[in-house]
Order: sequence, then C-alpha cells, then structure tokens
Amino acid sequence: MLRKLLGFLLFLPNLTPAGPLFRSEIFPWAFLFALRRSLQLSWPYLAFVAYLSLSALIMFPSLGSPLVPARALFAYVNATVIFFALIACSDKEYRFLNKAVLIVLLVHVGVSLLQYSGSFPRALVPVMRFFVERFTAEIYGGGRGVAGLYAEPAYAAVAVHYFFAYLMLVHNADTKKLPVVALIVALALYDIFILRSFVGLVMFVIYVLSLFNRRQLIVAGIVTSVSLAILIRTLGPRDDAPRAITIAYNLIFEQEYTEFIPWLVENSGFRFISVWGAYLYGIVHPFGSGIGAWSNASISAMEALGLPAETIAHFASEHGGQFEGVRPTAFAAGLMLEAGVVGLALFLLTFLPYLWRRDFLLTRHARPIWLFFMFNTFALGSIGDPIPFAILALSLRTLSPPEAEEEMVSTTVQVSAEISDGQD
Repeated sequence: MLRKLLGFLLFLPNLTPAGPLFRSEIFPWAFLFALRRSLQLSWPYLAFVAYLSLSALIMFPSLGSPLVPARALFAYVNATVIFFALIACSDKEYRFLNKAVLIVLLVHVGVSLLQYSGSFPRALVPVMRFFVERFTAEIYGGGRGVAGLYAEPAYAAVAVHYFFAYLMLVHNADTKKLPVVALIVALALYDIFILRSFVGLVMFVIYVLSLFNRRQLIVAGIVTSVSLAILIRTLGPRDDAPRAITIAYNLIFEQEYTEFIPWLVENSGFRFISVWGAYLYGIVHPFGSGIGAWSNASISAMEALGLPAETIAHFASEHGGQFEGVRPTAFAAGLMLEAGVVGLALFLLTFLPYLWRRDFLLTRHARPIWLFFMFNTFALGSIGDPIPFAILALSLRTLSPPEAEEEMVSTTVQVSAEISDGQD
C-alpha cells in the first residue's frame, strides 16, 4: 500500500507534508520510491554521486551546518536515482505507474480548473497549504494563471507536458485522428488560458513541432508561427491577457526591446541570468564552488556577467537592486555552479548512453520527451525535480520493454540449440 502511495507522490514532488515547516518545495518522494533491494546503479552514476558526496563532505566545515550541503546533495540524488529504479521496473509496476501518471494528470487538471473558475472550496485551502505552501483557491493574478497541485504555474507546466507526451507515447496515439487532435488543441488552450506560463507555451511549441518529420517541419513551423502570431496580436493588448502572451506581444509587436538577450534577462526574473552565470562560473572553476555553497557562488557568477542588479527587474523590485543568492533553474547549470565541469562531465558520462538512442529520435511520440528533457536539464527546469528523469526512464522502458529483450535472448538460445542439434 505504501509503495503504491509513493508511486503517485513521486509525480507530485511539490506536495510536501508540513510544507511551512520544511521550507522546501520538493519532497524526496522519488528517492523513497526508488529504495528497493533490486535497485541497480551504473558505475558512472556511482562515480557521479561519489564525487558530489566528496564535495559536500569537504564543504561541511565551511558552511556552518551539515544540513546545507546535505540538502544540496540530496536534491541531485532525489532527481536522478529514480531513473534507475524505473528503467528496470517490473511489468506490474510499469502498468501501475502508467495509471498513476494518468490519474495525477486528471486530478491536477480538475483542481486547476476549479481554481481558474474560483470554485475551489475555501475551507480546503488551509489543508492544501499544509502540503503546498503557495496553494491558492483562484488564479494568481498579474497575468499568471493557476498551479493546481504544484508550487507555481511553471512547475505545473513542466509536469503536464511530460505526462501528456508520455501518455501519447504509451498509447501510440494517431495524430491524424480527430480525438487526438482535439486533445492537443485542449493542451494549447490549457497552457494559454489556465496555466498562463511562458514555460508552458515554449514546451507546447516544442511538443507540436517535434511531432513532425523533417519534410513536414517547415510547413508545421510556418503554421504554428502564424497561429501564435495571430493569437498574440489578438490577446496581447488586453489588460487580462495571460502573462506569456503579454511577454511575447511586447517583444514582437511593441518592440520594447531591440535585442533578444536584454528582453530575456528582463522577463525571466532571475532564471536566465542565474543559468548563464552558472555555466560561465563552472568553466572558470572546474570543481565548482562546492556542494551547498551555491548562494555566494551564484552572486559571484551573476556579478561576473557585468549586468548591474538594479537594471534587472527581479532584483530591483525584490532585493533593493542587490544580487541575492539563487540556485540556477536548470539541473546542468546547478552542477556547473556547485560541481564545475568535472561534475557535469560525470553526469553526461552517466546519462548520454541513454539519450543517444536512435529510437528516441525516430519514434514520433518519444521525440518530444527527449527534447523536453534536454530543455529542462540544460536551460529551464528545477534541480530537484524528479519528473523529467522519471518520465525519461519510463519512456525508455516503453520503447524497449524487458520482455522483448528476454524474448530475443530466448529466441537466440533456441536457434543456437537447434543449430547444435543439426550439427550433431
């Protein structure tokens, strides 16, 4: 029973028991689910974790509390160890997790629709805030949408797109059939009007374009671009326009910025500048700042970019024009900041063999998941979020089920035996 409950909770990482006490938006449900006797970790992954652990151990004395490097280390482990548990899961567990993904998606969508309509029971809000500290009964306002069972719309957008793409892969959905097309259109409407997250809009564009082959991609790109342009032009000037649409409208039609990078810095809060600075910091410091020392290191990394804090809206409005320590919003960027290029190299050594598989790129419904993973890991995601690694593993499990490999081995043995009998 506990194992089944954890199977649902690993897809709800923001559901934190006693959230206000833990002060953490990601709880290690995935790590708890991964704990099992049958768990097999690859040697490159063990080397990766050993390197991070050594870095955290070295940082213990200088950070004042052992909890600081321990929590930083655990964020990396919680996100990644679930991959090895799920890629080798049994048929029974695989079928259960597929149902769990669908149920979590449906419940989340239901809650978010209640929030959007203002119909969520007010009496339940204190209960929900015990688990999700920033839970609201209505839309956030200011152009932002709702977050459902997640901490904020961006988190929800990441989860929803992974779940949607994975379910399409599991069911091998025919994109030429009307019900499937209707589901994709519904996802677009959900992104634009319910979540209202720029991350969601980007991931939807990635999803749609990745469904087409090379010959179809140009036409699909033109159609998608024209459709988005019309939508942005129509909704952008409205005061109640979704934030994602407003941001795009100001860039394309109002031309508030003549260059893309200043626009990205201004509208991404601390996200872009923290990721950009972290990558450069990791190159200059090959071993990084040390696991847990991300706060001061991120300030140094952002200052090294030469952009005054008072010119960046997030730091000007929230921190009085001063840089504050922030953890980069991408897994690989976080590694570069805390573990340097050495840590990133060990990470790549662990996961590249799984990512460089032809069937990921050749299978229509697997391509979006591969692209989502690359986008969230290297550009915009969350360091401790296990959902990208969990869905990546389940996708590989779907593409290459163990029974198929066993059947192949069995057939090979049988053929070999028949050849031997014939020779005798």
